[in-house]
Amino acid sequence: LAEDENAAVELTCYWALVDSNHNEPHTEFIMSTEDVENQSNDAGKTVEIEEKGAGDEGLPSSYTHKKNDMVLDADGSTMQEEGGGRILMQVPEESKKFFTKKHAIAAAVLVGCYGSLAGLIAIINSIFSSNRETTTGIKHTNSAFGYHDGDNFGYTEPSPSDITTATDGGVVTESVGTYGVHLNEPVVTGSLQIPPYLDAVFVDMFQQSEEGGPELTPYLGMATSGEYPVFWRVPTVGSRVESVLSGCVKAVLATSAFRDDERAAENILRVYNVENRAYVNVDLSQTAGIERASDLNLAETGIADLFVTPHLHYASHKLLSFPEHKGRMFTVFRHPIERAIARHSAFIKENQSGAPGTNPALAQMSLADFAQSEYSSKDWMTRFLVNKRTGTITPADVKVAKEILRKKCLIGLYDKIEESIERIERYFGWFKNNEIERVCHQNQIAAARAQDTEDYMYEVGQEGSIDIGSEVYGLMLKNNEKDMEVYWYAVGLFEEQGKLFPSLSW
Repeated sequence: LAEDENAAVELTCYWALVDSNHNEPHTEFIMSTEDVENQSNDAGKTVEIEEKGAGDEGLPSSYTHKKNDMVLDADGSTMQEEGGGRILMQVPEESKKFFTKKHAIAAAVLVGCYGSLAGLIAIINSIFSSNRETTTGIKHTNSAFGYHDGDNFGYTEPSPSDITTATDGGVVTESVGTYGVHLNEPVVTGSLQIPPYLDAVFVDMFQQSEEGGPELTPYLGMATSGEYPVFWRVPTVGSRVESVLSGCVKAVLATSAFRDDERAAENILRVYNVENRAYVNVDLSQTAGIERASDLNLAETGIADLFVTPHLHYASHKLLSFPEHKGRMFTVFRHPIERAIARHSAFIKENQSGAPGTNPALAQMSLADFAQSEYSSKDWMTRFLVNKRTGTITPADVKVAKEILRKKCLIGLYDKIEESIERIERYFGWFKNNEIERVCHQNQIAAARAQDTEDYMYEVGQEGSIDIGSEVYGLMLKNNEKDMEVYWYAVGLFEEQGKLFPSLSW
């Protein structure tokens, strides 16, 4: 409420700010009524955050944060690290000087009205709750592409006749494919090892149990251990996971939301509310942005709940440290051919947009031409895992990439996105099995799958066939032969890691 009836009503939000000299956190009040109205009016829109340029990531990449049907906690809280729990960001005592007796009386009236309305809603809910259907799980979805070519890369997929179920203590299990992966058997030997610094700053995902087999290394939370979850983001899939983490888990992300944004050049770190999602004003998609985050002591501030970056090696050198702030690595893989096709679809849309730096002529490029052009990535996953942007990827490089994943990474698969997200959230203490969470996750995943179907239909309409054995499949396979081997190894890891998690709730 304003002193002057004609004055704009100002709403205050508290952001913890930490400067590069480690001064005590101070406060800033920056959300106006206009800002809140804009958020409300945009509630059904899609926010596009473009990642432009091929210099840092090996290829340009775009991603979309889906806001439609997003469900927020009633209190608007964000997930802050306190044993994996959620807390509100409190308005400090100093802010009370902004409130007069008149404000206090008006606020009491509003609270009273709200309390009466809440009581009425509670009564109505109690009357109808016995007849109301609740969701106990979320629908599991499949990719529109559905490439099953693992047998060409050492992975044996079960045929329908091979899939059997067995009951053990009331729990139904299903047989799965095999890769011959064993979590406690290294891929590399002798002088061939993963980079020493990477080995030092990332915690091993597994440890030996008392029974002698592997078990998950417990995660105690950043506040207790100083260890940060690090999401290694793979193009065309990482954005979908980010959408869930920011929109449903409500984690504060240090990612690339402020790429090409002046807020990523400020000399102070702060959390901004961007379309009801919380982001630190950094850009971890580029080496320069990682350098700035390091200079501003991102890890020491504790302002972020997790780091999101494609630059595994550079970020580990600049942001993590031993033993103060080690990392817990996780990622979600997408079939390399499917990922390449999705990248082509995004490339077409980008150049159709007419935005600065785009070329309308490139919007006519076919998938086959794209696969043979400089715009198509070549073994992106393997190159970024072993930090080898140029030159030939050798069998030794592939082994090192596999060893990094086996030893250091919690694996998720886009083909099994629901199960993957539940595992990630369970491991890091973010999982909440309630209807609000399920609805939010379901909506985010549905939006991603709708985009997949759109991409698939577009490419089929243009090419006629993108199936295994088609010409364009062969061209894309040529670009991603090493990635295919690493991907199917990751599929095997995913299945082995799944044995260490409890039965799914969703």
